[in-house]
Amino acid sequence: MRQTGAQAVRSAQGPNRAVTRADVARLAGVSSAVVSYVVNDGPRPVAAATADRVREAMELLGYRPNASARALRTGTTETVGLVLGDSRNPFFTEYTFELVKAAAGRGKQLLIGDAQHGRFDEADIVDTLIARQVDGVLLATSRSHSDVRIAARTGDVPTVMVNYPAPLVGRRTVGSGARTGARDAVAHLIGHGRRRVALVMGTEGFGDPDPRESGWLGAHLEADLSPGPVVRVPFTRAGGYAATVRLLDSVPEVDAIFASNDLQAIGVLRALHERGRAIPDDISVASFDGTVESAFSWPPLTVARQNLPAMAAACFDLLAADDVPRAGRHVEIPTDLIRRMSCGCPTPPEFDLREESDACPTPSIQ
Repeated sequence: MRQTGAQAVRSAQGPNRAVTRADVARLAGVSSAVVSYVVNDGPRPVAAATADRVREAMELLGYRPNASARALRTGTTETVGLVLGDSRNPFFTEYTFELVKAAAGRGKQLLIGDAQHGRFDEADIVDTLIARQVDGVLLATSRSHSDVRIAARTGDVPTVMVNYPAPLVGRRTVGSGARTGARDAVAHLIGHGRRRVALVMGTEGFGDPDPRESGWLGAHLEADLSPGPVVRVPFTRAGGYAATVRLLDSVPEVDAIFASNDLQAIGVLRALHERGRAIPDDISVASFDGTVESAFSWPPLTVARQNLPAMAAACFDLLAADDVPRAGRHVEIPTDLIRRMSCGCPTPPEFDLREESDACPTPSIQ
Protein backbone atom coordinates (compact mmCIF):
# COMPACT_ATOMS: atom_id res chain seq x y z
CA MET A 1 0.00 0.00 0.00
CA ARG A 2 1.22 3.46 -0.89
CA GLN A 3 2.22 5.69 2.05
CA THR A 4 0.97 9.22 2.51
CA GLY A 5 3.53 11.99 2.77
CA ALA A 6 3.09 12.17 6.54
CA GLN A 7 3.49 8.39 6.90
CA ALA A 8 6.63 8.48 4.78
CA VAL A 9 8.13 11.20 6.94
CA ARG A 10 7.27 9.30 10.13
CA SER A 11 8.82 6.13 8.72
CA ALA A 12 11.99 8.02 7.94
CA GLN A 13 12.06 9.45 11.44
CA GLY A 14 12.02 6.13 13.20
CA PRO A 15 9.84 5.35 16.22
CA ASN A 16 11.66 7.43 18.84
CA ARG A 17 12.87 10.54 17.05
CA ALA A 18 11.11 13.84 17.70
CA VAL A 19 9.56 15.67 14.76
CA THR A 20 11.84 18.45 13.56
CA ARG A 21 11.35 21.61 11.59
CA ALA A 22 13.11 19.93 8.66
CA ASP A 23 10.48 17.16 8.70
CA VAL A 24 7.71 19.75 8.47
CA ALA A 25 9.53 21.51 5.64
CA ARG A 26 9.94 18.25 3.73
CA LEU A 27 6.24 17.37 3.99
CA ALA A 28 5.08 20.90 3.14
CA GLY A 29 7.51 21.20 0.25
CA VAL A 30 9.19 24.34 1.57
CA SER A 31 12.47 25.29 3.19
CA SER A 32 13.10 25.12 6.93
CA ALA A 33 13.37 28.91 6.90
CA VAL A 34 9.78 29.22 5.66
CA VAL A 35 8.62 26.94 8.47
CA SER A 36 10.46 29.21 10.89
CA TYR A 37 8.72 32.29 9.47
CA VAL A 38 5.32 30.64 9.96
CA VAL A 39 6.08 29.46 13.50
CA ASN A 40 7.47 32.83 14.58
CA ASP A 41 5.09 34.96 12.52
CA GLY A 42 8.03 36.56 10.76
CA PRO A 43 10.38 38.21 10.20
CA ARG A 44 9.58 37.60 6.53
CA PRO A 45 6.04 37.31 5.13
CA VAL A 46 4.74 33.97 3.87
CA ALA A 47 1.96 33.56 1.31
CA ALA A 48 -1.32 32.51 2.92
CA ALA A 49 -1.57 29.27 0.93
CA THR A 50 2.00 28.32 1.82
CA ALA A 51 1.45 29.12 5.50
CA ASP A 52 -1.67 26.94 5.50
CA ARG A 53 0.32 24.09 3.98
CA VAL A 54 3.00 24.43 6.65
CA ARG A 55 0.43 24.45 9.47
CA GLU A 56 -1.28 21.38 8.00
CA ALA A 57 2.07 19.58 7.90
CA MET A 58 2.73 20.57 11.52
CA GLU A 59 -0.63 19.15 12.55
CA LEU A 60 -0.23 15.92 10.58
CA LEU A 61 3.20 15.28 12.08
CA GLY A 62 2.32 16.47 15.58
CA TYR A 63 5.09 19.05 15.50
CA ARG A 64 5.39 21.32 18.54
CA PRO A 65 7.85 24.22 18.51
CA ASN A 66 10.48 24.04 21.25
CA ALA A 67 9.42 26.66 23.79
CA SER A 68 12.86 26.81 25.43
CA ALA A 69 14.61 27.35 22.12
CA ARG A 70 12.10 30.03 21.18
CA ALA A 71 12.64 31.77 24.51
CA LEU A 72 16.40 31.80 23.98
CA ARG A 73 15.98 33.17 20.49
CA THR A 74 13.34 35.82 21.20
CA GLY A 75 14.15 36.68 24.80
CA THR A 76 10.55 36.00 25.88
CA THR A 77 8.60 32.99 27.13
CA GLU A 78 5.24 34.68 26.45
CA THR A 79 4.21 33.73 29.99
CA VAL A 80 3.17 35.89 32.94
CA GLY A 81 3.03 34.72 36.55
CA LEU A 82 0.00 35.44 38.74
CA VAL A 83 0.22 35.08 42.53
CA LEU A 84 -3.13 34.70 44.31
CA GLY A 85 -3.78 34.77 48.05
CA ASP A 86 -6.84 32.53 47.91
CA SER A 87 -8.47 31.47 44.64
CA ARG A 88 -11.66 30.43 46.48
CA ASN A 89 -12.68 34.08 46.76
CA PRO A 90 -15.14 34.63 43.87
CA PHE A 91 -13.73 38.10 43.28
CA PHE A 92 -10.30 36.70 42.46
CA THR A 93 -11.84 33.83 40.49
CA GLU A 94 -13.56 36.37 38.25
CA TYR A 95 -10.47 38.61 38.16
CA THR A 96 -8.35 35.64 37.08
CA PHE A 97 -10.86 34.87 34.32
CA GLU A 98 -10.42 38.41 32.97
CA LEU A 99 -6.63 38.27 33.33
CA VAL A 100 -6.53 35.02 31.34
CA LYS A 101 -8.60 36.68 28.59
CA ALA A 102 -6.38 39.76 28.58
CA ALA A 103 -3.26 37.59 28.41
CA ALA A 104 -4.61 35.52 25.52
CA GLY A 105 -5.43 38.69 23.62
CA ARG A 106 -1.74 39.57 23.83
CA GLY A 107 -0.51 36.11 22.88
CA LYS A 108 0.50 35.21 26.43
CA GLN A 109 -0.33 32.49 28.94
CA LEU A 110 -0.74 32.80 32.71
CA LEU A 111 1.15 30.62 35.18
CA ILE A 112 -0.88 30.75 38.40
CA GLY A 113 0.36 30.22 41.94
CA ASP A 114 -2.19 30.11 44.78
CA ALA A 115 -1.03 30.66 48.38
CA GLN A 116 -4.35 29.20 49.58
CA HIS A 117 -4.73 31.72 52.40
CA GLY A 118 -1.29 31.14 53.88
CA ARG A 119 -0.95 27.41 53.27
CA PHE A 120 1.88 28.09 50.82
CA ASP A 121 4.49 30.82 51.11
CA GLU A 122 3.97 33.62 48.62
CA ALA A 123 7.69 34.37 48.41
CA ASP A 124 8.34 30.75 47.38
CA ILE A 125 5.66 31.02 44.70
CA VAL A 126 7.33 34.16 43.33
CA ASP A 127 10.72 32.40 43.30
CA THR A 128 9.23 29.48 41.36
CA LEU A 129 7.68 31.77 38.76
CA ILE A 130 10.91 33.70 38.30
CA ALA A 131 12.79 30.41 37.89
CA ARG A 132 10.38 29.59 35.07
CA GLN A 133 11.51 32.78 33.34
CA VAL A 134 8.13 34.48 33.18
CA ASP A 135 8.07 37.79 31.32
CA GLY A 136 6.18 39.52 34.14
CA VAL A 137 4.54 38.97 37.52
CA LEU A 138 1.11 40.00 38.80
CA LEU A 139 0.87 40.12 42.60
CA ALA A 140 -2.74 39.83 43.80
CA THR A 141 -2.35 39.10 47.51
CA SER A 142 -2.73 41.24 50.61
CA ARG A 143 0.58 39.99 52.00
CA SER A 144 2.54 40.97 48.89
CA HIS A 145 0.97 44.41 49.15
CA SER A 146 2.06 44.87 52.77
CA ASP A 147 5.43 43.08 52.60
CA VAL A 148 7.66 44.88 50.08
CA ARG A 149 10.20 42.06 50.28
CA ILE A 150 7.91 39.81 48.24
CA ALA A 151 7.72 42.25 45.32
CA ALA A 152 11.47 42.82 45.61
CA ARG A 153 12.07 39.13 44.88
CA THR A 154 10.96 39.65 41.29
CA GLY A 155 14.14 41.66 40.66
CA ASP A 156 14.10 43.37 37.29
CA VAL A 157 11.16 41.32 35.99
CA PRO A 158 8.24 43.73 35.34
CA THR A 159 5.79 43.41 38.23
CA VAL A 160 2.31 44.80 38.82
CA MET A 161 0.63 45.07 42.21
CA VAL A 162 -2.93 44.02 41.39
CA ASN A 163 -5.92 45.64 43.11
CA TYR A 164 -3.65 48.13 44.87
CA PRO A 165 -5.38 51.36 45.95
CA ALA A 166 -2.69 54.00 45.44
CA PRO A 167 0.66 54.80 43.78
CA LEU A 168 3.69 53.06 45.27
CA VAL A 169 7.23 54.37 44.91
CA GLY A 170 8.99 52.72 41.99
CA ARG A 171 6.18 50.23 41.35
CA ARG A 172 3.47 49.48 38.81
CA THR A 173 0.05 49.38 40.52
CA VAL A 174 -3.54 48.88 39.35
CA GLY A 175 -6.62 49.44 41.47
CA SER A 176 -10.20 50.60 41.48
CA GLY A 177 -11.62 53.83 42.85
CA ALA A 178 -12.42 52.11 46.14
CA ARG A 179 -12.87 55.24 48.22
CA THR A 180 -15.23 56.86 45.73
CA GLY A 181 -17.08 53.59 45.14
CA ALA A 182 -17.66 53.02 48.86
CA ARG A 183 -18.68 56.64 49.38
CA ASP A 184 -21.22 56.45 46.56
CA ALA A 185 -22.70 53.19 47.87
CA VAL A 186 -23.04 54.49 51.43
CA ALA A 187 -24.39 57.84 50.23
CA HIS A 188 -27.00 55.87 48.29
CA LEU A 189 -28.04 54.05 51.47
CA ILE A 190 -28.27 57.40 53.26
CA GLY A 191 -30.36 58.67 50.35
CA HIS A 192 -32.87 55.93 51.19
CA GLY A 193 -33.29 57.53 54.61
CA ARG A 194 -30.82 55.36 56.52
CA ARG A 195 -29.15 57.10 59.45
CA ARG A 196 -27.15 54.34 61.21
CA VAL A 197 -25.01 52.71 58.55
CA ALA A 198 -22.68 50.11 60.05
CA LEU A 199 -19.44 49.09 58.35
CA VAL A 200 -18.36 45.46 58.18
CA MET A 201 -14.67 45.89 57.42
CA GLY A 202 -12.07 43.25 56.60
CA THR A 203 -9.10 42.74 58.88
CA GLU A 204 -6.52 42.69 56.06
CA GLY A 205 -7.37 45.84 54.16
CA PHE A 206 -5.15 48.16 52.18
CA GLY A 207 -3.75 51.05 54.17
CA ASP A 208 -4.81 52.64 57.42
CA PRO A 209 -7.57 53.39 56.95
CA ASP A 210 -8.58 51.22 54.03
CA PRO A 211 -10.04 53.37 51.20
CA ARG A 212 -13.39 51.63 51.60
CA GLU A 213 -13.50 52.75 55.21
CA SER A 214 -12.49 56.27 54.14
CA GLY A 215 -15.36 56.30 51.63
CA TRP A 216 -17.84 55.06 54.25
CA LEU A 217 -16.71 57.80 56.63
CA GLY A 218 -16.75 60.44 53.88
CA ALA A 219 -20.37 59.71 53.01
CA HIS A 220 -21.36 60.29 56.66
CA LEU A 221 -19.43 63.55 56.85
CA GLU A 222 -21.00 64.83 53.63
CA ALA A 223 -24.46 64.02 55.01
CA ASP A 224 -23.60 65.61 58.39
CA LEU A 225 -24.24 62.30 60.16
CA SER A 226 -22.33 60.66 62.97
CA PRO A 227 -20.58 57.52 61.66
CA GLY A 228 -22.19 54.21 62.52
CA PRO A 229 -20.41 51.31 64.23
CA VAL A 230 -17.49 49.42 62.65
CA VAL A 231 -16.95 45.67 63.05
CA ARG A 232 -13.64 44.23 61.83
CA VAL A 233 -13.77 40.63 60.69
CA PRO A 234 -12.10 38.48 58.01
CA PHE A 235 -13.08 38.97 54.35
CA THR A 236 -15.25 35.83 54.46
CA ARG A 237 -18.89 34.78 54.54
CA ALA A 238 -18.42 33.60 58.12
CA GLY A 239 -16.89 36.96 58.97
CA GLY A 240 -19.89 38.84 57.61
CA TYR A 241 -22.26 36.53 59.45
CA ALA A 242 -20.47 36.93 62.79
CA ALA A 243 -20.27 40.71 62.39
CA THR A 244 -24.00 40.98 61.75
CA VAL A 245 -24.92 38.85 64.75
CA ARG A 246 -22.71 41.09 66.90
CA LEU A 247 -24.31 44.24 65.48
CA LEU A 248 -27.86 43.02 65.99
CA ASP A 249 -27.08 42.06 69.59
CA SER A 250 -25.21 45.23 70.54
CA VAL A 251 -26.48 48.01 68.25
CA PRO A 252 -30.09 47.10 67.40
CA GLU A 253 -30.82 50.57 66.00
CA VAL A 254 -28.56 49.94 62.97
CA ASP A 255 -30.69 50.37 59.85
CA ALA A 256 -28.11 49.69 57.11
CA ILE A 257 -24.90 47.71 56.64
CA PHE A 258 -22.10 48.31 54.16
CA ALA A 259 -19.84 45.28 53.70
CA SER A 260 -16.30 45.69 52.41
CA ASN A 261 -16.62 42.74 50.04
CA ASP A 262 -19.32 40.48 48.59
CA LEU A 263 -18.31 37.44 50.64
CA GLN A 264 -18.99 39.34 53.85
CA ALA A 265 -22.26 40.62 52.40
CA ILE A 266 -23.48 37.06 51.74
CA GLY A 267 -22.86 36.30 55.41
CA VAL A 268 -24.64 39.53 56.38
CA LEU A 269 -27.73 38.49 54.41
CA ARG A 270 -27.85 35.04 56.01
CA ALA A 271 -27.64 36.46 59.54
CA LEU A 272 -30.40 38.97 58.80
CA HIS A 273 -32.64 36.26 57.34
CA GLU A 274 -32.06 34.02 60.35
CA ARG A 275 -32.92 36.84 62.74
CA GLY A 276 -36.12 37.60 60.84
CA ARG A 277 -35.01 41.08 59.77
CA ALA A 278 -36.65 42.16 56.51
CA ILE A 279 -34.30 43.39 53.78
CA PRO A 280 -34.51 46.26 52.91
CA ASP A 281 -37.53 47.26 55.02
CA ASP A 282 -35.76 46.78 58.37
CA ILE A 283 -32.13 46.96 57.26
CA SER A 284 -30.63 47.93 53.90
CA VAL A 285 -27.44 46.26 52.67
CA ALA A 286 -24.77 47.21 50.13
CA SER A 287 -21.30 45.86 49.42
CA PHE A 288 -18.10 46.36 47.48
CA ASP A 289 -16.82 44.16 44.59
CA GLY A 290 -19.82 43.27 42.43
CA THR A 291 -19.14 39.59 41.77
CA VAL A 292 -21.73 37.36 40.13
CA GLU A 293 -22.70 36.14 43.62
CA SER A 294 -24.10 39.59 44.36
CA ALA A 295 -26.59 39.29 41.50
CA PHE A 296 -27.82 35.86 42.64
CA SER A 297 -28.13 36.57 46.38
CA TRP A 298 -31.53 37.24 47.89
CA PRO A 299 -32.33 39.96 47.74
CA PRO A 300 -29.91 40.92 44.97
CA LEU A 301 -27.16 43.12 46.40
CA THR A 302 -26.58 46.76 45.63
CA VAL A 303 -22.85 46.98 44.96
CA ALA A 304 -19.95 49.22 44.07
CA ARG A 305 -18.79 47.00 41.22
CA GLN A 306 -15.16 46.88 40.19
CA ASN A 307 -14.55 46.94 36.44
CA LEU A 308 -12.51 43.76 36.14
CA PRO A 309 -12.07 43.70 32.33
CA ALA A 310 -10.63 47.23 32.40
CA MET A 311 -8.44 46.44 35.40
CA ALA A 312 -7.10 43.28 33.75
CA ALA A 313 -6.26 45.18 30.56
CA ALA A 314 -4.50 47.86 32.62
CA CYS A 315 -2.35 45.19 34.29
CA PHE A 316 -0.94 44.05 30.96
CA ASP A 317 -0.56 47.60 29.67
CA LEU A 318 1.57 48.38 32.73
CA LEU A 319 3.64 45.22 32.30
CA ALA A 320 4.47 46.42 28.80
CA ALA A 321 5.40 49.94 29.94
CA ASP A 322 9.07 50.66 29.25
CA ASP A 323 9.74 52.91 32.20
CA VAL A 324 8.38 53.45 35.69
CA PRO A 325 8.97 56.87 37.25
CA ARG A 326 10.43 57.02 40.72
CA ALA A 327 7.03 57.96 42.13
CA GLY A 328 5.54 54.82 40.57
CA ARG A 329 2.98 54.32 37.84
CA HIS A 330 -0.62 53.84 39.00
CA VAL A 331 -3.83 53.19 37.08
CA GLU A 332 -7.14 53.69 38.87
CA ILE A 333 -10.32 52.33 37.29
CA PRO A 334 -13.64 53.82 38.49
CA THR A 335 -16.27 51.59 40.05
CA ASP A 336 -19.93 51.46 39.01
CA LEU A 337 -22.82 51.71 41.46
CA ILE A 338 -25.24 48.88 40.65
CA ARG A 339 -28.60 49.48 42.34
CA ARG A 340 -30.56 46.40 43.32
CA MET A 341 -33.20 45.34 45.83
CA SER A 342 -31.04 45.09 48.98
CA CYS A 343 -30.95 48.87 49.39
CA GLY A 344 -34.61 49.49 48.59
CA CYS A 345 -34.34 50.08 44.85
CA PRO A 346 -36.51 48.00 42.53
CA THR A 347 -34.46 45.57 40.49
CA PRO A 348 -34.45 46.94 36.92
CA PRO A 349 -35.96 44.92 34.05
CA GLU A 350 -32.49 44.32 32.66
CA PHE A 351 -31.54 42.50 35.91
CA ASP A 352 -27.83 42.13 35.49
CA LEU A 353 -26.69 38.52 35.48
CA ARG A 354 -23.65 39.35 33.32
CA GLU A 355 -22.01 36.46 31.51
CA GLU A 356 -23.84 33.90 33.65
CA SER A 357 -26.94 34.42 31.49
CA ASP A 358 -24.97 33.40 28.40
CA ALA A 359 -23.86 30.18 30.06
CA CYS A 360 -27.38 29.10 31.01
CA PRO A 361 -29.75 28.55 28.06
CA THR A 362 -33.49 28.55 28.65
CA PRO A 363 -34.25 25.12 30.15
CA SER A 364 -36.88 22.83 28.69
CA ILE A 365 -39.28 20.67 30.70
CA GLN A 366 -39.75 17.11 29.51
